[in-house]
Amino acid sequence: MKKEAITYGQFSNSEWHTLNGLESAQPIIDKIKAATDWTGYSLWVHGSILSDVDTHDIDLTIIGPMIPQKINELLWTCVKVGFENQTYVDVKYSISDELYNPEVDTTKTIRYATYDDRITVDGRTFIYGEKVADLYLKETRFPMNKTLNNGIVYKAPQKLV
Repeated sequence: MKKEAITYGQFSNSEWHTLNGLESAQPIIDKIKAATDWTGYSLWVHGSILSDVDTHDIDLTIIGPMIPQKINELLWTCVKVGFENQTYVDVKYSISDELYNPEVDTTKTIRYATYDDRITVDGRTFIYGEKVADLYLKETRFPMNKTLNNGIVYKAPQKLV
């Protein structure tokens, strides 16, 4: 267990399971898939969870129609299930229906919608998005600095739903 106090929107937790490989995250993924109606939307997993290394989050991206109320419901559900199960679910909705595939893409910037625009970790608040209409938007440039030269070979995203 990793001890780190995180508050994200209405959710808080201070202990997080260590994951290693997609199989270790399967119980959470199953709960996320069962918790809401995914009709018309797809859910993709990516990041270090696919590389069989210790990690403390699951990176997910939602793709589908631009319906802000539904997008916010899906984001909220994923975050809620994660916090309830002491697993940090880093979920975003891809505004442009794009994914970053480290096996084929060089650099790419993707605009995302997130559950909230700020997160507090061990008392420090980070603001990383802006509210536009009914969505919290942020841009991420890939590859991210934290993933460069860290020794992990990242794999292509996998579709879950």
